[in-house]
Formats: sequence, structure tokens, C-alpha cells
Amino acid sequence: MQSILKVWFAAVRKSAICAGIAFCLLAGCKETASPDRKEFSTSAEQMRVTSPNGQLDAVLVRDPYGGAIGGGVNWNVYIVAKGAPVVITAAHEIFQADPFTGGNLIWKRDHLLEIHYDIAHIEEFRNLWGLHEVEDVGPKGERDYEVEIRLAPTSGDFSILTPDGAFRRKN
Repeated sequence: MQSILKVWFAAVRKSAICAGIAFCLLAGCKETASPDRKEFSTSAEQMRVTSPNGQLDAVLVRDPYGGAIGGGVNWNVYIVAKGAPVVITAAHEIFQADPFTGGNLIWKRDHLLEIHYDIAHIEEFRNLWGLHEVEDVGPKGERDYEVEIRLAPTSGDFSILTPDGAFRRKN
């Protein structure tokens, strides 16, 4: 009986080790930020729109988290210098949502960016961005450049909830 238990425990231990290794390998396959990566790859970018004056890009980034089971996707919006990579820093993020459907970035003017969406559970948002976030603008900010960000849900009524307070289903 003791030898059967030893064999059984050895098999369970090997299975647990194999499952742990498989989990680590699968977790490493996702397209997201990691401590050793400083910027998002271009494959994570879902949309890049250049401002009317050609100086800036608004970038919508898809950032999966949590793996296949229990995970999701954060949708982030950044503003960067035209053609520059998106550096992974929360201080530069202007928008984050999960879920986020029907997303579109539209420059209305040089200093006004609209984030259009159908459904969004917005976790982070700020309505003002400054050039000082991506480059040195001098000790007094004498060359700073500001952009206002406006949310523009496609529905004139509710975005994430229905009128009765239930969550809208993602399409």
C-alpha cells in the first residue's frame, strides 16, 4: 500500500510541475507589457491617427492581461510624437477601458482629440495632455503644447449600462 501511495504522490507532483511550467509558458505568449519591455510593439497598436498639424499621433493600444482563463483586455489611449513608439508608463496614458467596443480616435482640431466608443467601462481618463509628458519643454514649460481629450459615446443615452441599470452585452 505504501509503494502505491509513493507512486501516486510522485505522479501528482510531476503533473503539478508540468502544469506550472505550461502556465508560465502560456502566460509569456501574450502581447502585453512586461518589466523588461519599455514600449508596446506595433502589433499591440489597434489604431494610430495623426493630428491635423502632423506633429502628434493618438494611439489605441490593446493590452491583454490575466491569460486565457479569467483575463481580459485593457484598451489604452496614448498621445506620442508622430511616428514615436508608445512608451509603457501609466503617467502618459490618457484613457483605459475594459470592455471597450466600437473604438475610434478622431482629431477634431490640433488641440482636440475625441475618443469615440459604443460600450466602455472606463477605468482611467483624463481630459488634458501636455507635450511635456513626452519631451523636454524647458524649465518653465515655454514650449509646452496642450491637447484636450473629449469622450464621445455613440449612444446619446447610456454606454455601459442599459436604462434599467443592467450591464450592456458586448457585441
